[in-house]
Amino acid sequence: MAKQESLVKFRGKVGDLSFTKHRTRGYEVRMRGGVDKARIMSDPNFERTRENMSEFGTAAKTAKLIRIQLNNLIWGTADKTFRNRLTSVVNRIIKLDSENVRGQRVFLPENSHRLKGFEFNANSSLEFMFSGILATGFDRATGEVSLVIPDFEPRREVTLVPEATHVRFTLAAVEQTLDPELVPRPQVAESDYIPLIGQHPSETIQINLPAGSDKVVYIVVGIETFLESNGVYYPLKNNPYNAMTIVDVDIP
Repeated sequence: MAKQESLVKFRGKVGDLSFTKHRTRGYEVRMRGGVDKARIMSDPNFERTRENMSEFGTAAKTAKLIRIQLNNLIWGTADKTFRNRLTSVVNRIIKLDSENVRGQRVFLPENSHRLKGFEFNANSSLEFMFSGILATGFDRATGEVSLVIPDFEPRREVTLVPEATHVRFTLAAVEQTLDPELVPRPQVAESDYIPLIGQHPSETIQINLPAGSDKVVYIVVGIETFLESNGVYYPLKNNPYNAMTIVDVDIP
């Protein structure tokens, strides 16, 4: 694939050339080609292609719904690949559907376990940022969700980021929805700002979802770094290490 090296950068189509800008590779140019769309949509030889297109469209819509649910948690933690990575995972979950035929498979709640371990930031993770054990619990009968932050020594168990003076843990949980007209938002609780010196005693933070829920529940845990100055805690700018993870997917 050719790259544009001139001072003038193009986007769009000129004759048989298509000019684009890739997120990481920069400006590129390629010859227009491929099979005509009308043929793809009608030719029997492209039946599998149409099935894949249909299911990918379903995956994109479902992933968007999940993003909307988690929108307030994405800011400050998700990297630029978050959207594509989530859509890819959702697409794989759709392929687990054993009830519907190819091209009509959907995201079934009972297959949601594949979202467990999904990282909002591909450049970091809870395990990278914190070596201790963060234990979560969910009592479906009462709706109580908890996170136990153990006793730990930050200098030994937290990845130290330049300029950071404190960290803060986040616990969030939300009932899954596949209905775009009904999108519950996560319940969120945060720890205190924890200084990166001394010894931090164990603490538990809790949130509450509706008691007796019959829906899939996403449990999310994150860690962020801050710079304290005159009693004000500032998020580190352009920090690539903030992490947030779907640590559990509880299926009724």
